[in-house]
Amino acid sequence: MGGSTVKKVAALAAMMLVPLLLAIPTASAAPTTAAVGDFGGCLAAQQQGDLLLMVDQSGSLQGSDPDAARVSAANYLLEQLNTFGGSAGVELNVAIAGFSDDFTVHAPWTRLDNGSLPALHGEVERFRTRTDGIDTDYWNALDGARRTLAERDGQSQANRCQAVAWFSDGKLDFTVRDAEKPYAQGVSLGSDQGVQRVVAAARESICRPAGIADQLRSSGIVTFAVGLAAGTAQPSDFDLMRSIATGGDGACGKATSSSPGDFYLAQNIDDLLFAFDAFSTPGQAPIEGETGVCVVSVCEEAQHRFVLDDSISSVTVLGSADAEGLIPTLIAPSGAQLALDRAGAPTTATLDGAQAAYRWMSPRSVSFTMTKSDDSAQWQGMWALVFVDPDGSSPLARSKTNIHISGNLFPAWLGMDTSAVHSGEKTSAIRLGIVDSDRNEIDPSDLLGSAALSVSLTDAGNVDHPLVERIAKERIGDPAELDFTQVPPGAATLRLTLDVTTADARSASGDVIAPGTALTPQFVDVPLTVSPPIGYPVVPSTVDFGTVEGAGQFAASIPITGPGCVWFDGAAPIALDSVPDGVGAVGVSAGSAPTAANCLEIGEGQQASLPVDLSVPAAGNGSLNGSIPLMMSPPGEPDRALPINVAFTAELQKPLNSGRFWLVFVLVLLFSIAVPPLLLYGVKWWTARIPAKTLKAMRVGVTIEGGQVLRDGAEFGIRESDLSQLVRGLNKPARSLDVEGVELRTRIGLSPFGPGYVVAQQPGLVAASGADPSVDRRTRGARLPLAIHNNWVVLHDPDGPANLATVLLLVGADATDDSNRRLVADLVRKVPGRVADLRAAHPGATPSATPPSAPPSSDPFGAPAPTFGAAPAWDAPTFGGAAQSGTGAPARSSAGDPFDPFRPPGS
Repeated sequence: MGGSTVKKVAALAAMMLVPLLLAIPTASAAPTTAAVGDFGGCLAAQQQGDLLLMVDQSGSLQGSDPDAARVSAANYLLEQLNTFGGSAGVELNVAIAGFSDDFTVHAPWTRLDNGSLPALHGEVERFRTRTDGIDTDYWNALDGARRTLAERDGQSQANRCQAVAWFSDGKLDFTVRDAEKPYAQGVSLGSDQGVQRVVAAARESICRPAGIADQLRSSGIVTFAVGLAAGTAQPSDFDLMRSIATGGDGACGKATSSSPGDFYLAQNIDDLLFAFDAFSTPGQAPIEGETGVCVVSVCEEAQHRFVLDDSISSVTVLGSADAEGLIPTLIAPSGAQLALDRAGAPTTATLDGAQAAYRWMSPRSVSFTMTKSDDSAQWQGMWALVFVDPDGSSPLARSKTNIHISGNLFPAWLGMDTSAVHSGEKTSAIRLGIVDSDRNEIDPSDLLGSAALSVSLTDAGNVDHPLVERIAKERIGDPAELDFTQVPPGAATLRLTLDVTTADARSASGDVIAPGTALTPQFVDVPLTVSPPIGYPVVPSTVDFGTVEGAGQFAASIPITGPGCVWFDGAAPIALDSVPDGVGAVGVSAGSAPTAANCLEIGEGQQASLPVDLSVPAAGNGSLNGSIPLMMSPPGEPDRALPINVAFTAELQKPLNSGRFWLVFVLVLLFSIAVPPLLLYGVKWWTARIPAKTLKAMRVGVTIEGGQVLRDGAEFGIRESDLSQLVRGLNKPARSLDVEGVELRTRIGLSPFGPGYVVAQQPGLVAASGADPSVDRRTRGARLPLAIHNNWVVLHDPDGPANLATVLLLVGADATDDSNRRLVADLVRKVPGRVADLRAAHPGATPSATPPSAPPSSDPFGAPAPTFGAAPAWDAPTFGGAAQSGTGAPARSSAGDPFDPFRPPGS
């Protein structure tokens, strides 16, 4: 028989077999996406969050992913996240990092939007050539992710939504060489046996109870892990990665009842696309489908169907088949068809008035987004995507889709901010409702399909409490009552769930053609503090010890409002959710209120603080999280005592190695005596650089009146909205910076000895700093130490009004409320005198009146501001824009080593 005859016979046989094959049910290989829902629920409530994209850079990628499929998939993820953020009203910030034998942030935190997307794409594209790493070091990757997100969290408000998207092509492994790792000190990588010992040490540090995996989880960080089992990698190589992400099997970290993350196994570009697509719309997980293909022409059996109504504005579909040469075809409710022909560039077409923008992601996968236009008369009804085998050469092929449909509708507790919630009681009548992406209330009757709203609560003990079960669309908005009688006081998460099903597809005569499509439930997770019953004291849900350097005792206080009594529950153990390596037996105590008989008693309407002490036996780096057990009772009624747990957190940081410092200092001193002065000048020039530490800056005008420094007519102070911009250019030590129009440049001075310094200048203005000396005699600019962090500069126009000036605040990311208070106190005390001196030194200027003594500082110690900032925040000198940050939480630095002025360049 001829070739054409063979093809016809094969096609005929295939058409007979396909219906039988399509009848066989198939199990989806996708994981349960509880973590995607949790992350989405948080984003829906907070309307902002962070995602760190962390990509493997090991040399094995040259064989496992030679075409850089990871780059295509990661860029697709960024595009989908950008679309999600814009449509859902969520501000998502993204940073990009790579790891192999170390961890490097290549792109700093950047708000993801249409303006920043091209630069982020460009940074991801660089991973095509980042394939020279010598290790696959999970420990460095996870600890680097934790530090990067902790620094971001410390600059922002509490309850921040955070996640890491982690890609790797292999198991935890190291190259044999003469080196050590910080988590396996004394163990050389110089042999195969040494490598195995280091692997075991890394696994132990990550997976021990309260280890790095638990540090991520207890900090609320969701992990989306994608493993590429290609090349020499086997699926079993990713067992550890899966356990780190999901935690459900108890093999890594403490077993968790809810998934702290999701894991996706991929074997090719198409698998990678579907893996990244699974969490590309957090809280709006795709509807997954798998079936066969149609042979020669469109058929009914192999269609991926979805039903739309006019409440849906767009739909995005990722489709793929396991054979090449198939033609994906979009079918409208009217029966009209659109073949998504293979094209090298994104293509836009129209089908029954709907705009369909599509592009081929790989030879087997296509993605399209369809949007409703004003004249989309046929939008409502049953749509379908089908893969057609045009010549019958692949009749047994399979196809699958991820369908993202969302009306961007969110459940809401209307008026929640003014509602009181007490343990042991029921709420008064409240209103539940539905809001859009702008959080404007909509009428549930406007939905053409069905809807149901549910409310549940998870308390501090991780116990779920159903509060409202599936209120139908017709009753949403009616007064409702929430029963908290069985909910203990303390921190909790209120989950509102909205289930929406689109309207049924009907024929012209009104008959149901296909039932509506059930959309993925939309969660909104609201942090909620359940107050104790009336008559009990009010205790906050958290206490933050901030950044803790070294070992010792560290104090904090818990503010409490009366009436009642509060004491430390000595019978209950301190819960430790995460503890850094090597710090020993951490303890927390409230020595001033150890028992009910010696409780902290507070009167009605009064406030008091319960001092608590954190004991850290040995220095370490990492997150320390846990909870403190307290008891509370009404005044004079200890028999009615109730327990309450107060969560605590601290960022532990090892201090500078003083032995190393002095050894290096002595060596440098001896060296300086032995070498010619010219070489000393060279060494001094080399070390005269501004440390690579995250820096925030703010420039603001001030008025000096009666020896006081006023801002907008009030006493000078730092506001919550201040210090939101990061200074660019400090991804590595710098010799010059442009900060708010002020040039900062390093100088070495005339002497070959001593440290260099920084001069701050702006043409037309004179300047001084809070340092001593405050002015550089040669340039007449403000003089600052090389570590410019947590300092200030005042700039003044000597030919202008004597009482007007501008101050430039330079604040490190590790600054706390106390250090900022000392910085402001120092500024307020010194600025009047500095401005008077500047005018007196400028010929022709009208001298200002001698300033009276500045008002006493609120700081009883009058200590100068610290001069060291936080660890480096990124490694790309020209990437992106400044990161946006909020306020409200105490600032915490990353746990990296402090800046070492004698560290070799590039180390």
